[in-house]
Amino acid sequence: MSEATSLDARPSGGSPIGDGLRLVSGYARANWRPFTIASVGSVVYAAGTVGSAFGLGWAVDEALVPHFEGADSRHWAAVAILVGIMVIRTVGVVARRYYAGMTAALCRTGLQRDLAERIVEMPLARLRSRAPGTMLANIDADTESAVDVMHPAPFTIGVLSMLVFAVTGLAAIDLPLMFATVGVLPLVVGASWFTAIILEKPTAVEREANAAVTAATTEIIAGTQVIKTLGREDAELERFAEIVEHHRASRVHVGALKMGIDTSFSMIPQLAMILIVVVGASRVASGILEPGDLVQAVALFGVLAFPIQVIGFFLTDLPISVVGRRRVDVVLVEPDDPLRAAPANPRKLPTGPLAAQLTDVRVGETDRSRVSGLSLPVVAGETLALVGPTGGGKSTALEVLARLRPVDAGGVTYGDIPAADISEADLRGRVTVAAQNAVLFTGTVRSNVDYGRNLTSADVDRALVLAGGADLDEILPDGFDTLVGERGVAVSGGQRQRIALARALAGDPGLVLLDDATSAVDPVREEEILANLAELPTTVVMVTHRVAAMAGADRVALVVDGRVVEVGDHQSLLANPEYRDLVAAYERGAVL
Repeated sequence: MSEATSLDARPSGGSPIGDGLRLVSGYARANWRPFTIASVGSVVYAAGTVGSAFGLGWAVDEALVPHFEGADSRHWAAVAILVGIMVIRTVGVVARRYYAGMTAALCRTGLQRDLAERIVEMPLARLRSRAPGTMLANIDADTESAVDVMHPAPFTIGVLSMLVFAVTGLAAIDLPLMFATVGVLPLVVGASWFTAIILEKPTAVEREANAAVTAATTEIIAGTQVIKTLGREDAELERFAEIVEHHRASRVHVGALKMGIDTSFSMIPQLAMILIVVVGASRVASGILEPGDLVQAVALFGVLAFPIQVIGFFLTDLPISVVGRRRVDVVLVEPDDPLRAAPANPRKLPTGPLAAQLTDVRVGETDRSRVSGLSLPVVAGETLALVGPTGGGKSTALEVLARLRPVDAGGVTYGDIPAADISEADLRGRVTVAAQNAVLFTGTVRSNVDYGRNLTSADVDRALVLAGGADLDEILPDGFDTLVGERGVAVSGGQRQRIALARALAGDPGLVLLDDATSAVDPVREEEILANLAELPTTVVMVTHRVAAMAGADRVALVVDGRVVEVGDHQSLLANPEYRDLVAAYERGAVL
């Protein structure tokens, strides 16, 4: 689904019926081929259904009545006509159902693709502000409800044509009978409009409750270890049961409302059928109508009753899709990450180790991890360690260097080139990141290191060796071809970090940024990794809490309250009391 189409289909916040019709129109334009085929199939079915009523009336007058009267009848012609109409209706039904389902599936796929694109394109800070469970509900249950209306939409177009055919047919038979039946239409439409308004709020409550179930499930799966170690299983299950019960109650409430509405719509045509039989029978008795005419009229009203119900059901289904789409649009309206904007005159980064410079950078003045007036030169080819108290701005400074966070003021350059003059593709090929919470994807060790960059096996193997992962080829069941499972569940925390570090080292990075990327690795292995990094023709900037890493770095920057307090090698910084206390605290933690 194109961006323009997504915007066209977006509810405007008006009435649920109006928003719903705009939604259907936008979806139909986005997938017009299958929607058109489904609609044509529905019209063919409608024509066949109305034709069957006329065929039945003709068969009564020309075949059935003459047969009982002993006259010549056209029973074979009647059979041929009725069978032909049945075939036409069947073809229409098959086309309508198949292509209506295809239309709905394409609409949902388009929405899910738009959501995935928006998630990866939105600013990182905005993404972090959203609950993962809620976004899972957006991309799953909400997209499903947002397009549910497209299943009956082509059928509704067909039954509207059926309605026109049936009313025209009734008018041709007898005008009083037509007026007796058409009078129910305003009642149905008005009731549908009113009930759509009634359903909108309960449906929104049910969608919120569904999202709460997904969010709670995500939390339980992610926090199972905490739940078990604190003995909170019963309390957590009780909390989850309350959330599920709220969802059940809200779902039952919506279902009860719909059932009552559907029952009401079913009763209206039945009452109208009584009226048409009474009126029609009196007109047959008076000789105005033939028996076959009454049979045709009753059959046509049977045809008419069905579209009346379908139109009512369609109109009451609209608010459900509107609510689902509004929840999806909460994510779709997120802006693009301004840091990904293409520069007007891009400049190419130099080869080899990259230098970088933060000059009086200010970020997130109201955030806990802010930087205010931070200036830091990074020399090409050096290993620079960032240390300091928690919340001092180390990770924020690293995110600025990675161009993951925009700066409120100040400048960022790479190799004397302003950040704004460097294309996203060029930067991502030369500046890589590995974090403490290493993220792996479903696949093998090799595929996670390569991550779609088409690296050679030799490059992948070399990166794993540099990251201290050479032993993984021996200890894992299938070596580097071992499946790590979803989010790397099949490997340990230290192994996960080493694989993620290898991903950052693979290729030709000029600047590698490490945010406690070896915190789960044992000290001996970490020393090996640091020694390997020192030999690399690249620049390394790392946030670390390990004294050995600080001592092995070319320079150390002490970051406190969003500013660089002092820069120097480990030995010279020991003269700074704040740095010395920090080192002592780190050493005590290591001993403990």
